[in-house]
Amino acid sequence: MRPLAQQFSSLIARRGAVPLLIVCLWAIAVFPNLPVRSFIWEEGTNAEIARDILSNGNLLQPEVYGIRWNEKPSLLPWLIAGVAKITGEVNEFSARLPAMIAVVLTALLVHSLTRRYASRDASLLAALFFMFSPMLIQKLAIAEPDTLVTLLSFAAFVLWWNGVEVGRIGIWRWIGCGLLLAVLAMAKGPQPVGYFALAVSAYVAVTRRWRDIPGLFACLTVPAMATVAWAAAVYQPGDEATWISYARLHSAPSLADYLVQNTWVFLNLIVELLPSILLAPFLMWQVWQKPSADVPSVALPLALYAGICTIAVVLWPGSNSRYAMPCAPALAVLAGFAWEALAGTAYARFRGVTVIAVCALASFQIALANVVMPVFADRFGASRIAGQTIERAVRADPAPAFCTDLATNQLFYARVRIRCIDAQNIASVTAPAWLIMPRDQAPLLAQLKSGQTARVVAETESGPRLSAIRLEKQ
Repeated sequence: MRPLAQQFSSLIARRGAVPLLIVCLWAIAVFPNLPVRSFIWEEGTNAEIARDILSNGNLLQPEVYGIRWNEKPSLLPWLIAGVAKITGEVNEFSARLPAMIAVVLTALLVHSLTRRYASRDASLLAALFFMFSPMLIQKLAIAEPDTLVTLLSFAAFVLWWNGVEVGRIGIWRWIGCGLLLAVLAMAKGPQPVGYFALAVSAYVAVTRRWRDIPGLFACLTVPAMATVAWAAAVYQPGDEATWISYARLHSAPSLADYLVQNTWVFLNLIVELLPSILLAPFLMWQVWQKPSADVPSVALPLALYAGICTIAVVLWPGSNSRYAMPCAPALAVLAGFAWEALAGTAYARFRGVTVIAVCALASFQIALANVVMPVFADRFGASRIAGQTIERAVRADPAPAFCTDLATNQLFYARVRIRCIDAQNIASVTAPAWLIMPRDQAPLLAQLKSGQTARVVAETESGPRLSAIRLEKQ
């Protein structure tokens, strides 16, 4: 084993070897069998928005099956549309590529920042701690904006710290940070800007860098202006209700519901941030026990960045652990520092535990992408099978098609024209027509106009278990 370890150490000691290894591991973990898994979670919505942008040019106000999409800006669908322009269509590859690239770029940022202050081994492990944490494994090849937000937020943080480290942050650096945050706001609204804003504000207060306040204000003005400009461009009366709901600022939950939900978010975070969360506290403990300990100067701002806004996320009503993803790269860097600091201490065994953990997580993801998904292709492609089943039914007997549920992961694969209507407005549909609706909405068919009959032609098992129902005149 020792000669093998020595050979590996010798190999990664070569110039550029660690970044190349990170990229190779990322590629092995995400690219094989990428199209096998059909869309899940919000992927279908993002892909359908991109398709509408390409088909109808609705850049600022896209539609999803006839429903205006005004919840938030659409950076990820814009990027998907750009990739699809090159590849020829919106599919699993073009939809997932921007988010996938964001993951590996963030991992390389984690490696680069860690390497400034720690060994090559520590920087490699920090990148792997980030890339193969349970939180990121869920999103490695998923077309959702969380990984883009994480990259842009952490990039703004690193750009800011580069100025602090040399002793001066010029106005152009502040503006550069602001532009990164403005692009971030176009991915998921202004809320994730809080990671940068709260961390830097706290650092300014703790270190009494009052001279930085004007620059920080100018920096944060840029994403604020971008958000206001987007809102002004798309606003229609009533949109404020959608935005308030999206920000989880609507009616407060009961105390019992709040405690259950947010306790669950906290416990999820503990699991999803493994193995970094096992190591990072040791660095804080070392500083507490030995204030004179040789701890990298970036540790304090990293801790502020990882901690303050994450606490706000955990306490926010209606929160979700994935909203805390921007903390993951900072926590991984701290874990890399801690891994190195633990060498030769009574807690050195935790180094081996975390190495085994990250190797197990990486092996799991690589096995999933390379072995499990092709073996169980039908299960991973259930949404695609459902959409194609609906498409075949509609094409066999063409008529206008209407959906009562925005089940985009299934409907994306039904490549027929579909418009969504409110489930309570079924009576407005005139035969001949198709109704695509979840089976549990079947009682609503009682609203059909007299003289119309409904016949279930196809049923699916994925997601909301859609039925393709043919309406005919008696």
